[in-house]
Amino acid sequence: MGEAFVLINCEPGKEPLILEQLRKIENVSEIQGTYGIYDIVTRIESDNQSQLDNIISDQIRKLDYVNSTLTLIPTDEHESSLSDLIPDIMPDVIPEQKKPLGGPFSEEGEDDFDEDYDEDYDDSTKLNQFRKKG
Repeated sequence: MGEAFVLINCEPGKEPLILEQLRKIENVSEIQGTYGIYDIVTRIESDNQSQLDNIISDQIRKLDYVNSTLTLIPTDEHESSLSDLIPDIMPDVIPEQKKPLGGPFSEEGEDDFDEDYDEDYDDSTKLNQFRKKG
């Protein structure tokens, strides 16, 4: 059995109408409204690829008020649903837990910065060069 997830961008305010039309398509197994670039995500299932192509091209894309679609075809065959996918797209680190990356101004990269630092050229030298140009 083949499946595809179709992300749909539609005219603002027309989401309820499109959701209603999608529910009438035989092979649509799940529908979810979303926030962001795409307004609706739907899962379609079919016995063969040509039927999937037909549903996407001839039915979903031709619905009134659909501006664009993006089709995702899973790479491995396993039972999944839209609700199973949602936790996977959540960030794995919340911003408060992020740590600074190593670099010349972090504790980890402090030694590296000292080696590359030119004592003859500092911020006051830079400022004086700027003043001479002006």
